[in-house]
Amino acid sequence: MPPEDSCRREDDAPLEPLELAADALPGAVPFDAFRAAFSGVVELHLVRGRDGAFPIQQTLWDLGRLALVSGHLPGPGYAFGWRHARKSTLEHWYVLLRDDPAAPDTIRLSFHCLAEPFQTELETRRLLALFMPRDLFPSLHEISGMLDHRLESGAARLLADFLLGLDRQLPRLRPSDLAGVLGATRGLVEACVASCRNDPAAERGATDVRLLERARRLIEQKIDDADLSPASLAEELFVSRSRLYRSFEPLGGVAAYIRRQRLLRTRDALLDTSDTRSIVRIAEQCGFPDASTFSRAFKHEFGVSPRAVRKMGWTGSGPQEDDGTPPADAGASRLETLLRRPRT
Repeated sequence: MPPEDSCRREDDAPLEPLELAADALPGAVPFDAFRAAFSGVVELHLVRGRDGAFPIQQTLWDLGRLALVSGHLPGPGYAFGWRHARKSTLEHWYVLLRDDPAAPDTIRLSFHCLAEPFQTELETRRLLALFMPRDLFPSLHEISGMLDHRLESGAARLLADFLLGLDRQLPRLRPSDLAGVLGATRGLVEACVASCRNDPAAERGATDVRLLERARRLIEQKIDDADLSPASLAEELFVSRSRLYRSFEPLGGVAAYIRRQRLLRTRDALLDTSDTRSIVRIAEQCGFPDASTFSRAFKHEFGVSPRAVRKMGWTGSGPQEDDGTPPADAGASRLETLLRRPRT
């Protein structure tokens, strides 16, 4: 083998998935393992099964800015509920692809947003879910009107074929291939949106989502401003507060969204080993002048204290509370961990 090929294998090794084979986990209830794989992102509950069994083979692929869940499920006779996690702060869009039990050769494809309520019941042999950060598509406002219902355009069928092909090829791909995967995914998603631009529902949803995206960008710019509030946002956006409140309802409200973004900012600062500010100073500069209020809010949001998170950053250790015990959310799924990873 030529030296350059050897170097390429070492520096650009094939992608490896995180695998879950629930029927092979000793001492685990199969469906419980399946449910745990989506913890913090999607809430699952068993509707129908046979003798409590739920045999599955599932993989999670880290694709850089994307994450793909690929599952082979038991199909007819095994149904489960799928609902977005109610207290999550995730805002990703995702493409959900599954087969139709009534027509096994038919593939159903739909777009969803983790920041908005959604629930359904699935009884499928095949499940693919591709999660994408919202900022990959900053100008695609029309996607809001396409959420939560089946897409049947030619572009949607192309996207479905692409995802099925991608899933087959992933074991052969390398990190250097991911830029091409990202570009192809963006192009096909944009084609799906373009094919629905004459849909009245998409046009109606676009108006609200444009306001939401403008507000989100303004919040990001002014997150360190102590005077940032729903009232100041509405004034700068030249809209009424009631309209602003309505646009943020899927995200839990304007004030709650601002508070979550500030908490996320403090968490990132605490994990940053180059940030030498005290915890109190970080909290103050992120809009939390009262230390005790900040500490309670932080632990309520993340399940760990600010001090424990700072320790994680400096030691590179896993999550532990101040007394060395795991926090309440130490069992967060790998999927949630990937989706919460800082943007690069």
